[in-house]
Amino acid sequence: MATTFPLFQRLPTELRLQVWSETLPKRIQNPLYFYTKRCWEPRHLTEADSDYDPDAEHNINLEFCHEHLDPLEVEVPLFFVNHEAHSLALEWIRRQGLKLCFNQEKQSLVFLRPFHPESDTLYVSEEKWTEFHCDPVDRLFGVDLEDISVGSPAPAFTRLAVPDELLLKDPDAFSELFENYYGFDEIFIILRGQSNGYWYDIKDIQPQEWWELDTVDAQRPSFRWNLGTKSFQWTGYDGDIRDCPLYDVLQHASSELTSKLLYVGKERFEIRPVFVIRK
Repeated sequence: MATTFPLFQRLPTELRLQVWSETLPKRIQNPLYFYTKRCWEPRHLTEADSDYDPDAEHNINLEFCHEHLDPLEVEVPLFFVNHEAHSLALEWIRRQGLKLCFNQEKQSLVFLRPFHPESDTLYVSEEKWTEFHCDPVDRLFGVDLEDISVGSPAPAFTRLAVPDELLLKDPDAFSELFENYYGFDEIFIILRGQSNGYWYDIKDIQPQEWWELDTVDAQRPSFRWNLGTKSFQWTGYDGDIRDCPLYDVLQHASSELTSKLLYVGKERFEIRPVFVIRK
């Protein structure tokens, strides 16, 4: 800043602070976190847990530990500029819930944002879809859980994202979704083929990169479950709904999904085609 505008330091403090604030990253809103096979772990229940059974022999739950997901790495260059900019950046870092860590490889501080299950979305690639389903079952066959009866509560998060190629290759891909992941309320189908900041080849995306769901397009439809009618309904589109991306695929999937949603008593469930943006 001083190199390109040497009089910057002579500006009133209010103006300098406003300029610094404008250079901060945008607020983190709909980030994606990448599924990784190391999250299902047993936990011994205590009397403080609602599902603790005093008559049970083991009192163990197999739970999805979202803390094991790779965090997002967020660049905050303002943190390193000067004392004035540093103070603003530090306050922004605190508001966003970032953690400061020292990266040995980079020999520098990095800013990491852990997964927030109440608001964030787990992304599962087409290549890892089978692994995603088999992971909790495989973990039950671990030596430490052999011949032990365990509980299996739904993960704390409720939002899932998958690439459109998953359904295009297998329209029945969601048929086993509610075996271990019955807590999902929203599924986002990521559409390909965009440029200008949208991801183009999903296989090139790195887990710690900051990507967000683009959910602001009012013309993009939603495939919503209606428990009252025991059926799915398309909403949020003014044109011919049959022209929408994945219309045929989702219509096909709705039959199997209906039986699953009725079985688990799901009141709210929604599927939305979206794009994602690199931040």
